[in-house]
Amino acid sequence: MKKDEEFDLRPLPFADGIHGGVSASGWEQEYDKGMNEQLITLLESLDDDAEKYHAAEASPNHLSYDPSAPALPAADERTKAFKPSQLDYMNVDSAELWSPESEPHSIFNDNHDTAKVKLHRIFYLGLVFYELFSEGEIPPPGLVSLVASDEAFVSLPLSDESDHENCACGPKRRHSSASHVSRAEVGVCQSSFEYLKLMGLPNALCSLIFNMLESIHGDFSGNECYANIVDVASDLQHFLNKPCKFLRDLDLNGVSISGLRLNESVFSNQEEFASIQSCYRRSISESCELAVISGESGTGKSWLAQRVGSFIAEQGGMFLSGKFDQMKQAKPFSALASAFDQYCDTLIREKESHWAKLVVCNLQVAVGDDAIHLTRILPKLKQIMTCDSIIADSAREQNCLNALQRLCYLLCEFVEVISRCSIVSVTLFMDDVQWADEASVAVLNRLLTKGHRKFFLLCCCRDDEMCNENPFWKMIQNVRAFGIKTTIVESSCMTNDTLNEMVSDLLCLPPRLVRSLSDILHKKTKGNPLFFSQLIMSLNKDGLLRLSLSRGRWVWDEEEIQSIKLPENVALCFTKGISKLPLEVQSALRVLSMFGASIKCKYIQALESQLNVKLMEPLTVAASEGLVSNLKGSFHFCHDRIQEAAYAMIEKEDRCRDHMMFGLCLVNLSLNTADVDMLFMAVNQVNLGGPSAVLDEEESAVMAKYNVAAGKRAMEMSDFSSAYDFFFYGMAFLPDDHWSNHYQLSLELHELASQTALATGKFRNLGNLFGEVLRHGHSFEDKLNIYFIIISSLGYASKFSEAFEKGREILSRLGEDLPSVPSKEALNQHIQNTQSLIRGMSENVFLNYRLMTDNTKLAAMKLLSKMQTITVIVKPTVNPFVTLKMVQLTILHGMSPESPIGFVYFGSLLGKLGNILLGYKFILLAKRVLHKLAAKNVAGEVIGAGIELECFMEPLLAANERRVEGESAALMAGDVQWACLNRMLYCFTLLWGGVNLSAVHEAMSKACRFMKEQGHRTSLFIMLTGQKTVLALMGSKAQSLAHEEHSTSVLETNNPHHRLILSFHNLYRSFMLNDNCAVREYAEEFFELEKNSWCMFSGSIVQTLISGLAAFQLYRGTHNAVWAERASNRKAEMKLWAEQGSSWNFKQKLLLMQAEEHFSNGDLESAQECYKQATEYAKAHKFINDEALACELAAKFYLETCNLISSMEYFKLAHEKYIHWGALAKAERLIAYAKEKLAFLGDTTTPPFLMISDNSGSRTSDETDPRKRRAI
Repeated sequence: MKKDEEFDLRPLPFADGIHGGVSASGWEQEYDKGMNEQLITLLESLDDDAEKYHAAEASPNHLSYDPSAPALPAADERTKAFKPSQLDYMNVDSAELWSPESEPHSIFNDNHDTAKVKLHRIFYLGLVFYELFSEGEIPPPGLVSLVASDEAFVSLPLSDESDHENCACGPKRRHSSASHVSRAEVGVCQSSFEYLKLMGLPNALCSLIFNMLESIHGDFSGNECYANIVDVASDLQHFLNKPCKFLRDLDLNGVSISGLRLNESVFSNQEEFASIQSCYRRSISESCELAVISGESGTGKSWLAQRVGSFIAEQGGMFLSGKFDQMKQAKPFSALASAFDQYCDTLIREKESHWAKLVVCNLQVAVGDDAIHLTRILPKLKQIMTCDSIIADSAREQNCLNALQRLCYLLCEFVEVISRCSIVSVTLFMDDVQWADEASVAVLNRLLTKGHRKFFLLCCCRDDEMCNENPFWKMIQNVRAFGIKTTIVESSCMTNDTLNEMVSDLLCLPPRLVRSLSDILHKKTKGNPLFFSQLIMSLNKDGLLRLSLSRGRWVWDEEEIQSIKLPENVALCFTKGISKLPLEVQSALRVLSMFGASIKCKYIQALESQLNVKLMEPLTVAASEGLVSNLKGSFHFCHDRIQEAAYAMIEKEDRCRDHMMFGLCLVNLSLNTADVDMLFMAVNQVNLGGPSAVLDEEESAVMAKYNVAAGKRAMEMSDFSSAYDFFFYGMAFLPDDHWSNHYQLSLELHELASQTALATGKFRNLGNLFGEVLRHGHSFEDKLNIYFIIISSLGYASKFSEAFEKGREILSRLGEDLPSVPSKEALNQHIQNTQSLIRGMSENVFLNYRLMTDNTKLAAMKLLSKMQTITVIVKPTVNPFVTLKMVQLTILHGMSPESPIGFVYFGSLLGKLGNILLGYKFILLAKRVLHKLAAKNVAGEVIGAGIELECFMEPLLAANERRVEGESAALMAGDVQWACLNRMLYCFTLLWGGVNLSAVHEAMSKACRFMKEQGHRTSLFIMLTGQKTVLALMGSKAQSLAHEEHSTSVLETNNPHHRLILSFHNLYRSFMLNDNCAVREYAEEFFELEKNSWCMFSGSIVQTLISGLAAFQLYRGTHNAVWAERASNRKAEMKLWAEQGSSWNFKQKLLLMQAEEHFSNGDLESAQECYKQATEYAKAHKFINDEALACELAAKFYLETCNLISSMEYFKLAHEKYIHWGALAKAERLIAYAKEKLAFLGDTTTPPFLMISDNSGSRTSDETDPRKRRAI
């Protein structure tokens, strides 16, 4: 090859730096430009040569002697004229010097010749490299003389095996019985190495050239020397791929001081990292995602997550992190609080910026006064939110389940605000989620199912500690069911090759040189990254892996490392390491391990003071050993396995005693300083100690009181799972005779445990708790709270009949009786009594009315408010008595927080009795009283129930928009039931209001998802029923079997309200799709179920319309007077609403019913006029569904009266309106219906309304043919 064509021998920039031309930093900036170009050129040449090498190895005869090759100069001239770049190093065997005739024939055969030629190529390539990187200098004379020396190869034959099997840390020689190379010859190669170092070449490149040159010594070359071209090419490729690792010398001074240092990038798997990157990018552009890094302990999960965090930060994203604690030491929602506090810290630092002010403003709008609930778990919010936005919480007893739902809602709003106000994405990283508590998992579930854009949840968990019952595993299944994309990334132990690459990167040596070391390490650690990291750091500490200052690289002793005996797992490895530390440090680590993953420094200092032992100083020593870290005022174990190892060093019999001792040291201090975090930690230590560590009964009662205090604080933070645990432990501490000697404490513990068990779904435990109180309670008043919880639990279990009977029994004992078999006379009497009480009272009187103070009456109002929903479902005839009782108690005893509920249902009752105007006034009164009392806990119900009557007085869709406010108010109070009901009623009003069915379907789909998320089966059943109706009208094939199964399970509760709704939708679908046989069946069922309803629902509007129209149709077909009476009653009801309510909603509906009545009575002229007006009013009032229905019924009317032209005109209009509404299936049925009817007239052509003309004004002969009229 030609020198100028193959290699660029211009002075390299790093060489200039040695002589003062370029600074050291300049070399670091410039070496890529020079050296990489040179190496790339060499590597491209070697790629082809490596292929030739493989071919030659397969067929040794390929490398044949070429007699036409030029001979080398005489030996005495070589030193002066030697130019290795003028030789083709791949054809060195063609030179005269290397012809077989010039070698001792007894040594050579084909195989020997192949091995010899391999080394010749490598050696000559070394000469080329030497000339290249020495700026064209000729090699030392000794190198050239080696070329002519036959003795360089007397040790052949050489083994073809690679150095992977025999690499070593030092210059050990291959063993051979043959003659050996002289020291002078070895020194020649060494001198070339030293000269290149003087030229400023990196140590790795000097070693590469040295090892190529020394390969000419055959078996007597070092183990690191090359045996084939492929290894040379591989090392060069690594140099190019990672120049900062291999082409930059170690900082010997720095490394000598610091020793071997690991970093997370060493342990990050690129494929796993890329997978999570993809998840993150999708969460920004599409919707929120969940990624879970799963694997056994020590496989680098947290390292990978932190690498992802660095990537997100580089991309400008927000990375918030928290860690769950194995020993449950921290306060409620501690992991979430830790993550969101990081965001609050940022807000505080930048509070004067426009961005921070925007976030705070939006937070105040989103959460308002309820910020107080967030500040209990995010105390730093108090420094951000203005004082006016944080008010004292109401002292009223809270509904536990509602409080938990409220907190979930508020945290979702918090994330929504920070996502909306930030131009960057929000990533929440939760570590060790296998230990996550149920309350935190519920929040994470809500954050995901809420579907925030620019939100990414990244979690780490140990797969060997996950099971089907784990809360986080259940959450994964749930979010997947909601369609949230979930990616599980498996983090496993390293393969041998992966570990080899890692050791290569760590020691800055090519993988070829560290292969034997990595094989030993993999065998001992099974590829576990944590185990590996501890082992290699231990080897460095013990001097078995050390820095050689003379060689400028890491060296090791393989035999010693191979002989080391290691523990079976990494925890024992940590234990062994800890046991080597001073006793004070070991003791401090054991103390720290008893508090879980971390503990604040101030608590350690408090323990030092209380126990009079040194802790802070020894822990600082432990931090220098890399076992713990001191970050942000807390000591953290660097890995969970370290904590487990330290904890395992404590004798089991000593653990309970020590936990109790530490807890008692801190608990009184926490109560005196009002430090909530310390209280949780201290009481948890007491509970870990357990009753066996208590000395006497009095101390047991004290421990129970500590748990009551901690549980109540957890309830204030809406963490009812932790609260239940505290109460459970408190009951465990109670002595055997606690009901006798500690009655009030026992009663309080059982009541609180019952409340929190209900809120967290621990229904199996409720029976025992109820039984204890009912057996040992001294009075009915003492048992009253338990009775309330019993009724609530029956309602949650859908046992409404049992709940009603139990509620009626308790109300009777409170002095408020409800009739078991109500009569009209009794109802009329109650109505008259109520009217006499409110007569003459103005709105101002109500708004300034006295407050209720009688505890018995307050309890009755609370229970009556629960009975409202129960009676609507299973005892609708009793429902008006419940409403009237609430109003009467309010007038007689004063306003209670539940009074607005009584007023809103009283307004609904008045509307049902025919006085819609007065009912509407009470609806408005209920809202004003609600605001006056600030009764936020019932706001969702009052707003939602009130809008039901407002839909009769105001334009339907205008009133419907306020349901969004009702849903938000319900969620803010944690009232899941009314949040779902408001959403459900909103969707149905869209349907009955004539909104396009595609938009209705989309809204219903979102509502179903929301109800599944909230776990509200009742509203979900009704929503699915409505969605089935919409899909039937649209003609979609998505009639899911899941809906039928859900309907069956709900109807098994024998709920008459559900049956009424299901019956109406069956009637509506059969009527709209012209299934006349089914219309009669469902109409009979509906009228039977509907007669007991006493509430004004907005759905009653369409129920009255459709059932009335169906009754008119059935009367015309059967001439049964019952159907006429039913139809007439429905028309009268509609007329009342049209007169007292909004004509916008009712005018066209009334006209349509009047038209059907005239048609049924034979008054065709009046019917014709009413049909016309009904279509006109429906169009004017923008009810396209009513307009389409009116046109359809008018078309049928004209068809049956033989006015085919008018019939076809109305059919055409109806068809157009149904298409516009989105009811495609209904439009198709209309065509089929018209074809069927026209077939009776002998016309089988396409229905005329599809091609009707405007120039026909006379009646056809078909219209006047009496036979065809009779057929119609």
